[in-house]
Amino acid sequence: MLAAVEHGPILCSDSNILCLSWKGRVPKSEKDKPVCRRRYYEEGWLATGNGRGVVGVTFTSSHCRRDRSTPQRINFNLRGHNSEVVLVRWNEPFQKLATCDMEGGIFVWIQYEGRWSVELVNDRGAQVSDFTWSHDGTQALIAYRDGFVLVGSVSGQRHWSSEINLESQITCGIWTPDDQQVLFGTADGQVIVMDCHGRMLAHVLLHESDGIVSMSWNCPDFLVEDSTESDTDSDDNILPLVRRVKPLLTVTFLSGDISLMNNYDDLSPAIIRSGLKDVEAQWCSQGDLLAVAGMEKHGLPVDTACASIMRNALVKFYNVQGEHIYTLETPAQ
Repeated sequence: MLAAVEHGPILCSDSNILCLSWKGRVPKSEKDKPVCRRRYYEEGWLATGNGRGVVGVTFTSSHCRRDRSTPQRINFNLRGHNSEVVLVRWNEPFQKLATCDMEGGIFVWIQYEGRWSVELVNDRGAQVSDFTWSHDGTQALIAYRDGFVLVGSVSGQRHWSSEINLESQITCGIWTPDDQQVLFGTADGQVIVMDCHGRMLAHVLLHESDGIVSMSWNCPDFLVEDSTESDTDSDDNILPLVRRVKPLLTVTFLSGDISLMNNYDDLSPAIIRSGLKDVEAQWCSQGDLLAVAGMEKHGLPVDTACASIMRNALVKFYNVQGEHIYTLETPAQ
């Protein structure tokens, strides 16, 4: 693996980028399937949401092969939100993009004949905590800060909804890898488990003094049919995908600690002490490396004397055992 920071004015934005989502490039026609998963992860589309309410969609690639064709247009700006865009989520199987703004507006975009347009709009007038597609792309899970949760189809029909009465806010929601259960994390360290029909299954306290920020699994976000026939079409010396028998549940806490769990009721998880604040964590597509980004902490009291200390943004990499592999320093402060 290579980790590096690129510099240059073309890599800067004129507005704060608040969220990111990337998807692999999928062939447009059915005759091109199944896709080569290696090549699928080498080029694709990066969606960003910014502070001006604009969603950017940009073609990206990580290979150096000039013989690969690129799309006719490689950059789009999608407008329609009236406030900051705080969530962007690709649906790779259906090639759709969901975006959420600060006021709770949700748009689902679809590309047709080279243009992006809004297919669905949902607005409860309440702030959205999280939006997650199921692994087969057919369902969407929406969690709101006021405790309302909703599961609907990719075409917009509501399957079920529920009001979860808590003293704390729901901060995130995810599907289990088999799409049979949904898990919700709360700001007071709890995990709430429901089945895919909305029935309550479990209520587990993971940490009584540390809020949950996000949850994820170290398995692919979506089910993509894989072809081994076209492996030679990929760049050389790429390692084969790591297949874990049981995916790891990754729970990120407000303190910067991260738990690697076999399931939500794992009594002895591996704990990562990242030493960072405002943490974002994401597994690589192979599921064997976890990237943890955040601002470094200074063990100093917060007062007027040290309030102006510059903190560096770091990206730390860990393996599935929670062992630290590498730290990438960035020029951001």
